[in-house]
Amino acid sequence: MFEDQLLKVATGLAFIVPGIFLLRWFLNRSSGSPEEWAEYHIRILQQKHASGEIDDETYQTRLKELQDE
Repeated sequence: MFEDQLLKVATGLAFIVPGIFLLRWFLNRSSGSPEEWAEYHIRILQQKHASGEIDDETYQTRLKELQDE
């Protein structure tokens, strides 16, 4: 009986663990490098500043935060 439960657990882990690795790989692949991520968010920040959604002080603060990462 214990061997049957152990076999079920091992079989479940055989599917779950590779699934986690595949999901992690897919999410990392689609997000790009940290530099690309920062450039994308800087462009959005510039657009918000240009349209007047955020003021100069907020723009400078967030820009500095993004460049420090």
